Amino acid sequence: MCGITAIRFASPDADRTSELEVQLRASIKAMDHRGPDESGTYVSEDGLVGLGHARLSIIDLSGGHQPLHDEEDIHAVVNGEIYDYAAMRKELEERGCLFKSNVDSELVVHLYKVHGQNLVHYLRGEFAFVLYDAKRKLLLGARDCFGIKPFYYTVVNGSLMIASEMKALLPLGWKAEWDVESIVQMGDYNDDRTIFKDVYKLPAAHVLTFSRAGQLRIRSYWDHSYPDSKIPETRSVEEMIEKVRERLVDSVRARLRSDVPLGVYLSGGIDSACVAGIAASLLKEQDPNAKFATFTLAFPGREDLDEGPAAKRMADFIGADIHQVTLSEADIVNYYEKSVYHTEYPVFTLHGSGKIILAEFVRQQGYRVVLTGEGSDETFGGYSFLILDYLRAVDAASRELGFPLPEAFELAATLKVVEASSARSMLGGISTHRAWATTGIGSELFTSKVLDKFGYPDHSLTIAEGLKPEARGKMISGQWHPLHSALYTITNTMLSNGILNYVGERAEMAGSIEGRPPFLDHILVDFVNTLPPPVKMRPSLVSGNADTSQPRRWTFTEKWILRQPVKPFVTEEIYKVKKSQYNVPISRPQATDKSLTPLQVLLKTRLTQEAVEGLGWANWTCVSELLKEYIESPECQADGGLDKRARIFVCLAL
Repeated sequence: MCGITAIRFASPDADRTSELEVQLRASIKAMDHRGPDESGTYVSEDGLVGLGHARLSIIDLSGGHQPLHDEEDIHAVVNGEIYDYAAMRKELEERGCLFKSNVDSELVVHLYKVHGQNLVHYLRGEFAFVLYDAKRKLLLGARDCFGIKPFYYTVVNGSLMIASEMKALLPLGWKAEWDVESIVQMGDYNDDRTIFKDVYKLPAAHVLTFSRAGQLRIRSYWDHSYPDSKIPETRSVEEMIEKVRERLVDSVRARLRSDVPLGVYLSGGIDSACVAGIAASLLKEQDPNAKFATFTLAFPGREDLDEGPAAKRMADFIGADIHQVTLSEADIVNYYEKSVYHTEYPVFTLHGSGKIILAEFVRQQGYRVVLTGEGSDETFGGYSFLILDYLRAVDAASRELGFPLPEAFELAATLKVVEASSARSMLGGISTHRAWATTGIGSELFTSKVLDKFGYPDHSLTIAEGLKPEARGKMISGQWHPLHSALYTITNTMLSNGILNYVGERAEMAGSIEGRPPFLDHILVDFVNTLPPPVKMRPSLVSGNADTSQPRRWTFTEKWILRQPVKPFVTEEIYKVKKSQYNVPISRPQATDKSLTPLQVLLKTRLTQEAVEGLGWANWTCVSELLKEYIESPECQADGGLDKRARIFVCLAL
C-alpha cells in the first residue's frame, strides 16, 4: 500500500526538472500517511513527465523501491497488492524478463513489456498505477476491478495530473474550486465526479492513456456480468456451494502473503468472521499451533451496537487472539475532522472515524496488514432493501432448485408500496435507489440561486445516467433479473464511491496500514455473479396456505450462498445472524437532558452563519432552523445510528 502521484505536461521543458522534483516531493508529503517508510521520484530528462511514490513496505522490505524502471525506457509507480506473484514471475522470466526485486509491483513493468496495454487482464488484486513509456511518450494509468485503490486525475492547461488523494494535486499546480452541480447531484457518490470542479475519479476497472499528441482516453477493461434471467439453471445447489467455497478459500489464501505481521478485522457479522475462520484454517494447515490477531471495535453499554462479545466468541472458536478497541462518542466525534481530511468526501455518517481509530490501533500493535470484509453484501446480496428487487420478477430458478416462491398476487401486494419514477424505469424498475433517501440531503439545503441554475437534486437520475449504457440496456430489457440490476447499481455507486472510501481503504491508510478485502476478488465475483437470485436471497415460507387467497408470511435469508459454504469456519451464532449494519454510538438529543452531546457541540461550533454562507451554495436559513431543532428538540427518526438531521450537518461540516 502506497501513495502515487504523476504529472504529464502539455509540452517538454528541460529547464523545469529541478522545480518539478520539488513539486513531486511536496505532493508525496501531502499524503505521507500512505507511505511513511520511504519515498522516491522520477523526472524525465525533457521535463515532460514526473512520477512520485510514497511507500508502505509490505513485501520485500529491503528492496522494492519505487519508482520502478526497466533497463530501457519504462517507468512506473504502483499502489496496492498484486496476487499470484510467484506464478506470473516464473512465466515472465521464461519469456526473458529480468526482475530486480521480489516485490509484486514489478510485475506491472514486465507485463507491460510483454502484453502492452492488455497487462490489466493479467492482474489480480487491488491496485492503482501509472506507467510511462518514454519511447512512445505514452502515459498509462489503471485502477483495479472494484475501485479499492483511489485514483484521481485532472487536466490543467493541457497538463494531466494524477494522485492517490486530491490534496496531493495541489503542489502540482491544481487549484481547488467547488463543483456545485456535483454537490447538488451527489456526483461524488453516484458517478465519477468529485466535490471539486474538473477533478475526477478514474472509474473502477478502467484504463487511462495520455498519448504523445496529448489525447486523453479512458476505457473499461472489465465489468460485472449476470446471467440471462430467462435461461434455466442447470447446476445443483451443492455444486454452487462447493465452488463458492473453493474460490473464497483461494482468495483468502492469496491475501495471506506478507513479509510483515498480518491480522483480521473481526465483528459480529458473517463477512469478517468467515474471512477470519478461513484464514485460521489455512494457517493451521502449515502450523497446527499457529495464532494470529483479530481486531474489533467495542461499544460497552450499547448492546444494540456492540459486536465485541460475538467477535470474542468467534475468536475463541478459531483460536485467535482478539484485540478490542473501546470507543466513546467523544472519541468518534473528535476524529470526525480527521476522517473528512483523509476521505476528501462529503461524509454523512461518523463510521469512518471509528475505522480510523481502529486502523491506528492496529498499527500501534505492530501490524501493517489486515484482511477485511468489504464487498460481501454487494456481491452476495446482503441488504434488506434488496428484497423488493428480488421479488420484482418471476424467478424460474427457485422452482428448479426446489425453493418456494411467493405467488403473483403476493408479489403485487408487496410491491405496490413502491412508487414509480422515471429513474426507476431507466434502471429496469428496481427500487434500490430508495436506499439513498436515507442520506436526508434534499433541495432545502441549497440556495434558490443554486437550484435555479442546476435544478433540484434527483439522486436516482444521477445514478442511472452514471451507469454504462450497455448495463442499463440489460436492466431495461429484463435480461438481468432485478436483483442483479440492483447489485450492479450499488456495486458501482455505494461500494466503489462510498464504502471503500470512508470506511475502507482511505480509513486504513489514514492509520498507515494495508487492508485486503478477499470478497473483492474478480475470480470469486465472476463466479458468484453467475449464480441465480434465489441462492443469494433465499425465500422461506413461514406460515400460510397456498390454497387460500390470503398472502402467506415469508422470510428471506440474505447471502444464503455465502452462509452455506462458510458454515464450517464460523460459530453457529454467526452463521444464523442477520445482516447487522456497522454503526457507531452517537447519542440523539433527549427531551429531558439539556446538556449538549459531543456531536452537538462540534456542529454548533462549526456551523456558524459566516462559515455556511461562505460555502456559496448552502441555505443558511434552512441550516440554522435545523440546527436549532437539533440542539433543542428530542430525537427524530435515525438511520445508520445517526439522527437524520445530523446527517445533513455532518455533511456540511466539511
